[in-house]
Amino acid sequence: MAELHLEIQKERGMVMMRKEVRKRNGKGLCALALAGIMAFSLSACGSSAQTGAAGTQSGQSEAAGETAQAGTAAASEGTGELYWFSDVSGWGPATANWSVKESPATQYIEENFGLTLKIEQPPTDAITKLGLMIASGELPDVMSITDADMYKQLVAADKVWDMKSFLETYDPDSHLLKDFPEDIKQALTDTYGGWYSYPSHMESKDNREVFPPDDQVWIDVVEKGSNMCIMFNKEIMDALGITREDVQTEDGFYAACEKVKTSGYQVDGQSVLPVVLQCNLWINSSLDGIVAWNFGAVPVDENGNYRHTELSPGYKNGLKFLNNLVQDGYLDVNTLTIDETALKTYLDAKRVFCWIGNQAQQDKTNMPWVSFGPILASNGARPAMPVNQSAGTGWIQTLVSKDCKNPEKIAKLLSWASSQEGLLVNYYGTEGTDYTIDEKGIVTRTEEGTKKLAEEYDNNVLMWPFANTSFERNTEPVPDPTSNRGVEVALMPALGNYADTYIYDESLLGFRNSTVIEPSSDLGIKLSQVKTYLESQKAKIVTAASDEAFETEYQNMIDTLNQYEITAIDEEYNKVYQEYCEKKGSSIEDVNADLYK
Repeated sequence: MAELHLEIQKERGMVMMRKEVRKRNGKGLCALALAGIMAFSLSACGSSAQTGAAGTQSGQSEAAGETAQAGTAAASEGTGELYWFSDVSGWGPATANWSVKESPATQYIEENFGLTLKIEQPPTDAITKLGLMIASGELPDVMSITDADMYKQLVAADKVWDMKSFLETYDPDSHLLKDFPEDIKQALTDTYGGWYSYPSHMESKDNREVFPPDDQVWIDVVEKGSNMCIMFNKEIMDALGITREDVQTEDGFYAACEKVKTSGYQVDGQSVLPVVLQCNLWINSSLDGIVAWNFGAVPVDENGNYRHTELSPGYKNGLKFLNNLVQDGYLDVNTLTIDETALKTYLDAKRVFCWIGNQAQQDKTNMPWVSFGPILASNGARPAMPVNQSAGTGWIQTLVSKDCKNPEKIAKLLSWASSQEGLLVNYYGTEGTDYTIDEKGIVTRTEEGTKKLAEEYDNNVLMWPFANTSFERNTEPVPDPTSNRGVEVALMPALGNYADTYIYDESLLGFRNSTVIEPSSDLGIKLSQVKTYLESQKAKIVTAASDEAFETEYQNMIDTLNQYEITAIDEEYNKVYQEYCEKKGSSIEDVNADLYK
């Protein structure tokens, strides 16, 4: 992810609970809170889906209650340890205020399913460690991973269960055998050869049949949104008389930055930075994301064949845009090496006029961030933005080892955690104490629940592997505009809502997360060299001291890529890309090709 998501997106949180399990309609609920998760794609569902979803959710709740009751019976037979491995370190024990012994979720799992969790999240080289465990034949019981190649390796080695077979064997009444989204199942099958995992952050047409969005705002976020944005501090704009129209063109934006730079304006006695990017993550989040999109860079040429986005003329314009900011003193190169914590100090102090990056990484509560969409390129190039328009495969993939201990308990745990009841617990906690729910299924946190979320857990997510984006947007009310979530949903669709933005299907590029060229081949070695080279060379181009130096460094990039046989690399990628296009019945267009003939 991405932000996207990835990515993605990460808005996070959890709620503490009392140890005793509260009862609701004869079904056990424990208190646990998860804040909203980073956004993924979503499209509209009609009222008929709402009606159908109510029945499905009711069925899920009944099935979850039966699963929990069956789990309770299993728990009474004794408690076993569940060894759970993850290559994602932003949830569970890797976060600040999380304890396996004190977690409401793990308490519920222990009391109802007879499992205590041993969660391992290596801070470095997680996939290498998992590979060694495969070689030794001693796999964890459950693995929540994001590495596509490792997923395929586990499948190829016949080390993990096919989900259908697993559930039919150990929990034949599981709702997942009836309502797991077929389009996501197909996407998993296309990518990995079968349905071997439970994905986190699921968002698709079929998943929305189960959990339809409760408001148009969520549809806009997913059909036109991204975590990557160009954001402005409205307080500074108003103080200096800078208008929306001023910053919506490239020349106007430079003029606004000059005004900020020379105004002497301060916040609490400290100077203001005209522009910041996404700190030391600026290449992926700022340049290769929103800046490239803003100037219409796309990963195809004028004939519709795949090519590295870096070769797009629009990408060069994005590089020059950032270089202009450096040369004119609007972008301090020292801010390109700071970390997220340092970036946060500048943003929270409201000392930044324009922030170009991933808004999901920062708390925006009561912050003056606004976005007006693109900064229109001087040459008239259309913005071009990728949005996933097909069922994806989610983010974190949870797989079950064929050699796992307590398979029946694990199966029932998966069924409960993915059900309506389990999701309510996972996101919101205990009804009546931590939240209320109206007749439409919209959840509102209580004062007590909100306080717990903000104070006790400092917005740390508990269990990302069971996050469900469609469920989130089915139950979450339209947020307060001053809240973190409210600011976020206003920022995310700004570029996509601009009438002339070209939106293309990001799922057509899904192959880029897989191994297209054998790494040990001559071309694979050159591809590895390309990736390493580009990261350092982009920094040289953006920080060039003059226009002449910029052109020299840019040409050095083109020449070096040719030496690394970039054309041959792109030809291999194009073969797979064209297959994706044929299968999905769509393609990506270079909408700005005529500008550069």
